[in-house]
Amino acid sequence: MMRQISDNGLLFTSLWEKFIPVAYKATHSEKYYTIGWGHYGADVKQGQQITKQAAIELLKFDMAKAVKKADALVSQSFNQSQFDAICDLCFNVGTGVIEKDATLNDFDDAVRNGDVINTRRIMAQFINQNGKPLLGLRRRTAGRLALFDGKSAIEAESIGRAVR
Repeated sequence: MMRQISDNGLLFTSLWEKFIPVAYKATHSEKYYTIGWGHYGADVKQGQQITKQAAIELLKFDMAKAVKKADALVSQSFNQSQFDAICDLCFNVGTGVIEKDATLNDFDDAVRNGDVINTRRIMAQFINQNGKPLLGLRRRTAGRLALFDGKSAIEAESIGRAVR
């Protein structure tokens, strides 16, 4: 049976993405626009607007892609909180992070092998955009690690937002 992200995991993602009804670029270096709860891609155009209901559907659609890939590639040994955190990372940075590559002992190997210690250790490194650390990514990563450790979405968000 296919694993799913929990309501707690989906809440965590929505708390970090925030609902924004008008398309925007999160940073100047972004290629595409983002809208709703973090829907990003070529289908989002400058000035585009969205309702909350349509944004919820996009969030579920986008997360379903990340969850499907995670279910296929991530070891069954991870508990629900850990799986939720991995799904959030896939949603945030893309599923390529868990796809097999030629580099040994990296994140895809840790999640495939059910290596909780190295998965958590490597997950902590996802704080950069274009090689530069960003405070927002440092915060989300801290929150994601708290989620991985079993905290509720609300607790995990609070831990992440406290990072200075």
